[in-house]
Amino acid sequence: MSSRGRVGLLVNPTAGRGDGRAAGTRVLQTLRCLGHDVTDLSGPDLAQVSRTARERTGEFEALVVVGGDGLVHAGVEAVAGTGTPLGIVPAGTGNDIARGLDLALGNPVAAAESVARALHAGSHRRVDAVRVEHAGGAGWFASILSSGVDALINDRANAWRWPRGPARYTLAALRELVVVRAVPVRLTLDGVAHDLDSLLVAVANTRCYGGGILMAPEADPADGLLDVVVVDRLSPVAALQLFPRARRGRHVGLPEVRVHRARRVVLEPLGDGGREGRRPRPHADGEPLGGTPVTCEVVPGALTVLA
Repeated sequence: MSSRGRVGLLVNPTAGRGDGRAAGTRVLQTLRCLGHDVTDLSGPDLAQVSRTARERTGEFEALVVVGGDGLVHAGVEAVAGTGTPLGIVPAGTGNDIARGLDLALGNPVAAAESVARALHAGSHRRVDAVRVEHAGGAGWFASILSSGVDALINDRANAWRWPRGPARYTLAALRELVVVRAVPVRLTLDGVAHDLDSLLVAVANTRCYGGGILMAPEADPADGLLDVVVVDRLSPVAALQLFPRARRGRHVGLPEVRVHRARRVVLEPLGDGGREGRRPRPHADGEPLGGTPVTCEVVPGALTVLA
């Protein structure tokens, strides 16, 4: 049971080169001025914050997250399926979850005030979330699951500390696309299996990942369906040509790109996992999962967002 007026707060003070700290302070002050009892659940690292949020979400009327996609994902994992509203103050460099949910970007302090007032007014909307089961366990995500070269790009980008922001993902993409041709996978859509030799399979609830790449430009987080984008095996030159088109969503409709819609998606590895036996580790909302096989199932209205 949540307690009326009690709010859990997660803040990444280093997000957005310090924007997270200012926005976190503003949301804390605004919520308290509006009469809410705010508990700061922030911790020393993302793993600890995620555990605390999941364990304590039931104590609160709402959970408010101030940071980038990693921290927002922790919030999604904590509240999806519970009915507890999630307030998102995008203060990172990618902000793909917020972008995919059509939340305002670019001014974390203004977003913090907006979330606080939405909470006070009881203004929210329900969107879909995706229940995911994988080799390491189970959880939720809100935006896109990557499983092919895009997952390898994510791994490489996460390992680099420079450059900051979307440029890091772009450089990681250039590094991987020159060597990866395809990753063999069995894709099962609502019970129908397809064996593929594909560059990537992206399971999308919202439109974008990688700092604004419109991988699934028609994805709607309120339609009860997943957009599954499949890109066929490509040469390095063709892959490098496709990448800038994908950033603008102009890859859809090309002969080597197909978009399926399904409620339940299963991804299973085939063969040795692709290049040099290196099997991509799936990522959801940009965060690594335990491994394949992976089952994604959309749950309509599972996420309540303050808006």
